[in-house]
Amino acid sequence: MSDVRVALSTTFGLGFVRYAPGTATSLLAVLIWWLWLSELRGFYQSAIIIAIGAIALYCVGFTMRKYEVGDDGAITIDEILGQWVALIAIPKSWWLVLAAFIGFRVLDILKPDPIGWVESKFDGAMGVVLDDIVAGALVVAVLHLLIYWFGLGI
Repeated sequence: MSDVRVALSTTFGLGFVRYAPGTATSLLAVLIWWLWLSELRGFYQSAIIIAIGAIALYCVGFTMRKYEVGDDGAITIDEILGQWVALIAIPKSWWLVLAAFIGFRVLDILKPDPIGWVESKFDGAMGVVLDDIVAGALVVAVLHLLIYWFGLGI
């Protein structure tokens, strides 16, 4: 892992955790969000996700080509992005964050449509990263609707 692109793709080696590397990486994403991103407005959270997403696409594509792998379990930067999307502009409430974490992990693992469809329609790094973005977007949409309809987290 001497190449920074591989290090980023594997979330600095967290992707090599023996059990549940995606879940471990999602937990790290939640921690980073809780300590840093949650203090920013949704616009800035989104801008950071877009910037890191562009870097992730490049790094994941490089890693996939270099090691001739597909959506390998060690590639976990997509979990960071998807989890952050699931948390965009969510009130800093432990139970809403837990709901975002669980919702994202369930959708990322089960990959129901449209997540599975996105993964099957896009090749390479785009498919690896975009399915997690869609999973996060579905979670954040549901959470924001619940917050709006029921005044949750306020």
